[in-house]
Amino acid sequence: MIPDKKTDLHILGGGPAGLASAYYAHNKKISFQLFESTNEVGGNCRTIKSGDFMYDTGAHRLHDKNSKVTKDIKSILGEQIKEVSAPSKIFYNNQLIDFPIRIADIVKKVGLKINLKIIKENIQNKFTRNKEVHSFKDLAYKKYGKTLSDLFLINYTEKLWGQPSEHLASSISGGRLKNLDFYSVFKEMISGKVDSRHIDGNFLYPEYGFGAIFSSMEKLFNKSNILLKSPIKKLIHKNNKIEQLILKNNHIIDVENVISTLPLPILINSLTPSAPNDIKKIINGIQYRSLKAIVLFLNQKKLSDNASIYFPEKEIPFTRIYEPKNRSKKMAPKKQTCVVIEVPIDNFSSDNSKNINDNIYKSIKSILIKKKIIKENNILRYEVLDMPFAYPILNTKNPTNIVFKYLESFNNLKLLGRSAEFKYLHVHDLFYKASKIINKIK
Repeated sequence: MIPDKKTDLHILGGGPAGLASAYYAHNKKISFQLFESTNEVGGNCRTIKSGDFMYDTGAHRLHDKNSKVTKDIKSILGEQIKEVSAPSKIFYNNQLIDFPIRIADIVKKVGLKINLKIIKENIQNKFTRNKEVHSFKDLAYKKYGKTLSDLFLINYTEKLWGQPSEHLASSISGGRLKNLDFYSVFKEMISGKVDSRHIDGNFLYPEYGFGAIFSSMEKLFNKSNILLKSPIKKLIHKNNKIEQLILKNNHIIDVENVISTLPLPILINSLTPSAPNDIKKIINGIQYRSLKAIVLFLNQKKLSDNASIYFPEKEIPFTRIYEPKNRSKKMAPKKQTCVVIEVPIDNFSSDNSKNINDNIYKSIKSILIKKKIIKENNILRYEVLDMPFAYPILNTKNPTNIVFKYLESFNNLKLLGRSAEFKYLHVHDLFYKASKIINKIK
């Protein structure tokens, strides 16, 4: 039921970005309503319970990159959030390589000839000044040189995003390469001191799954604040202002301030009057990468000691395996474990989805057994989770800046989140940006 009293803020979408906005609005006593099209909040940051197992809809971790955000999340979860040390690895040529890359490890595992080539390229890079970066490929080559990038970064990236790396924006790195290059890891090898900014294996994680952050937040709000199964049908605007929301059931709601976390195509196509034709043309060219998560439940204590294992080789159809139990022991029974295998896809098909899922599972199982990663008799069962709109494809050729300039003309509309901003954002980024937006309201 939607109350008649005036509401200061309307939030579109109940994923991490929407809930972060709701959290800071709640703290500031700003009245709000959040509209979520599905029957639960959390988006692609949910924790799913399956029998005695739990797993996240993504290999999520909280890195302490923003002290205020960390403090806020700790205040939400209390003692439930723990410090975890679980390294990640790259699976290449049937061996595990440290991630982030360590030169000492590379030297041992890829051979002298390749190592000499890597060193030569990076020395040449050092003396190549003002090399412009237009794409992810440019960034990778500048940071690591061609050989090292082609071995690990380029193949993985192209498999994940489904696009040539020269067409992908450098921002898809999500800041992971910001402070990390060949010389920084080489210096760490010589000095023995590791820069904490490079550590992928030290992070914070809730005992009962990453989704606990958002399910705990939801409990802070009144039930009337969150409207589930409430997709937005139209956004009525006039004089550079969003004036009304129309829900799918045709309920009309007057609005003052709007935060949209919706994918850009959904937002633009809901505007009434319609957006200009040039904006629609750009929107029609926007793409998102979706995922199928194949979850294997295993009758063994653990698969590995790693939080995640990355698979850059193109002949392997999946990009990453993560093991929830290595984040928290409470995610699986003591003598069993589960692993989540991410398979990037372009589109979901509603036709024969069981057959599609069965075929993907059989293919993955065959590869895992052949690579001696699992044993068939340890597989208890499997299930498949669809994750649409998992990654916006940040393409260098699609002028989304024109779309954002148009949306900025609405003085009471703010965008937040990966799908809305078309940026590769982490949870600490979302919380920080949400707090800034909320602080400007009222």
